Amino acid sequence: MMDIAVGLPIPDRMAPAYAYWAAAAALGYDRAEGFAFRFLYAGTPLKTADALAQGRCRFAPLNVTVGFLAHARGQALCAVYSSSRRAHRWFAVPPASPMRVLADLAGKRVTCDFADLWPLAESALAEEGVDPRTLVRVPWQGSGMAVREMVGPFRRGEVDAVFVIDWNHGDFIAEGLPMRRLPSKLMDRAETSSCLWTMPDAVDDPIVGRVGRALAKATLFSLLNPEAVIRLMWESHPDTRPAPAGRDRELRRGVEILKARTDTMRPEGARDPRWGAILADEMSEAADHLARANAIPARPDSAVLFDQTHLAAFNAFDPRSVEEDARHA
Repeated sequence: MMDIAVGLPIPDRMAPAYAYWAAAAALGYDRAEGFAFRFLYAGTPLKTADALAQGRCRFAPLNVTVGFLAHARGQALCAVYSSSRRAHRWFAVPPASPMRVLADLAGKRVTCDFADLWPLAESALAEEGVDPRTLVRVPWQGSGMAVREMVGPFRRGEVDAVFVIDWNHGDFIAEGLPMRRLPSKLMDRAETSSCLWTMPDAVDDPIVGRVGRALAKATLFSLLNPEAVIRLMWESHPDTRPAPAGRDRELRRGVEILKARTDTMRPEGARDPRWGAILADEMSEAADHLARANAIPARPDSAVLFDQTHLAAFNAFDPRSVEEDARHA
């Protein structure tokens, strides 16, 4: 059985934020399609794009902004499956903060868990007339996969806001500091914010449809039974298993992270509610606003950025069988 390498933009091992991929393998959704997932931990999003372009992995889940930035660097990545069906990044502030709108962030101290995504943050601010140059960028403390070292600075008033990814929103909840999301004209209307990317020479391969179908099934399972997914990750990736004394706490934390992550992946309510659907106008709009904010040198042709050849294959499964798996896990 062939391996399919998936590049994950995380440091060195599987993590709750990507545990749905671990579940796809642990539940045999990959083997049912005739392959076995193998995971490459490439580090930052742009390093993961590099790994994909270099052939070190065959697929990678990345924010659409990362795909556009990769194109700007001469890497012709192609999105084939929309994994996040609404914005999976946003600006947030502590619950008691007086800030209510993005305009309030002018001149404030802001942090971001992955520095590669500052261009997206700046484009969202520019869309509402905020000059990103007025921000004081505060370096993220610790790993971008965890908020533990950032809770103290927020509670001490040393940081005003965060441009946060969905899983760290869940981690803030687990740490007892539920951050309040600020509305964004740009981010809140997004329907395609993170995609599964591959290289153009792989787009026509039927394996794309089979990989997307395994991903859709694992995502549905994760939405239905996140606790089982965290336990499956611990079993299949022993280096993620916490010590017995901290297991209950880490289970609660992992569930909050995974719930926040997969909530943005729900297809219901989208204009095209099928698993993996990518909207052409959404991709064009995302490219346009990044170009207007000078985050990319020019707006790329959206037609080369994505392909929906395999949309029917992604959805060619019976959700009831996944629901049954989730009930009995």
